[in-house]
Amino acid sequence: LLLRDPVMYRIMNVSHHRTGNKWHIYPMYDWSHGQNDSMEGVTHSLCSNEYIIHRPLYEWFLQQLGAFPSRQIEFSRLNLTYAMMSKRKLRKLVETGVVRGWDDPRLTTLRGLRRRGVPPAAIIDFVTGLGETKNDSWVEMAQFEAVIRDHLNKEALRRMAVLRPLKLVIDNYPEGVVEEMDAVDNPEDPEAGTRKVPFSKVLYIEQDDFSENPPPKYFRLFPGNEVRLRYAYLVKCVSVVKDDAGNVTEIHCTYDPATRGGNTPDGRKVKSTIHWVSAQHAIPAEVRLYDQLFTVERPDEGDLESIINPDSLKVLESCYIEPALNNSKPGDRFQFERTGYFSVDSDSTGERLVINRTVGLRDSWGKIEQGGKN
Repeated sequence: LLLRDPVMYRIMNVSHHRTGNKWHIYPMYDWSHGQNDSMEGVTHSLCSNEYIIHRPLYEWFLQQLGAFPSRQIEFSRLNLTYAMMSKRKLRKLVETGVVRGWDDPRLTTLRGLRRRGVPPAAIIDFVTGLGETKNDSWVEMAQFEAVIRDHLNKEALRRMAVLRPLKLVIDNYPEGVVEEMDAVDNPEDPEAGTRKVPFSKVLYIEQDDFSENPPPKYFRLFPGNEVRLRYAYLVKCVSVVKDDAGNVTEIHCTYDPATRGGNTPDGRKVKSTIHWVSAQHAIPAEVRLYDQLFTVERPDEGDLESIINPDSLKVLESCYIEPALNNSKPGDRFQFERTGYFSVDSDSTGERLVINRTVGLRDSWGKIEQGGKN
């Protein structure tokens, strides 16, 4: 059909950004595409599958002109579940303020992925691993995240961060004493070395690491139970403090001085290890937890705004991180132990760090909890 009476030019009475009003005749795509490729010496012009019907006209124009015969090759678009790859459709979300801009970490634009903390090599490995095909298909986002996780596992320095803090007081720990615990920077890279982490009487732990009435198979901290503090001591919960609404605001523990480094000289078994930060030394930070932008697996058609995930961004403003991150700069990537991989955001200032979650860790307990709900 395109070959029956092809349109080569269109007349538009609008100003051109280079020639002004001198020339109002504009070449059509099919007429100019092949000539541009030919003049630039392009041997294989790669297009997505919708341009298959344009190929006969592409080739016919070049033959009639006797120009260098560039060859058009079609392939299927990359489609990721719960994501949108079309810039035309994403533009509306950007212009209407649904997302913060083209570098919003929820977008799969290169700028968005970079701000989220995705290593460039992970993108290359992911795309290379998919190969080239003409068959339209959807790739699971989990597959992309697995590649990201593999890269970050090898290169990201480990740090401890408490996103939803709960105060823990060690009753029998000496007042005013600060110890420095040796912590591994990256167990996947022995050359990364170690760091010192300050330990004191008052700590912060994750709220999820304590339960006053624990469900079955819950081995973290609860009244009467003993856990290992990462790189530090074994502690046992002896009491809790609650507010007027009955919420636990503080837990009190005792520690065993003989268990420094997490060892148990008497050989007793402790089933859980939790992370922590020293309240005296912790750095306050804002952490942004990003999730899938859309609520449907294939957000390809229809009103995109109606399928936006309302929980695609959660901002935690009262987080605490260990002081080793004090000199971090935008783009630095870390693994927050037991939590996920994170990257320092460009919104950070000298007074306050802003940190984006790149991708989470595999959470076996989360799966157990989810299984109990179904």
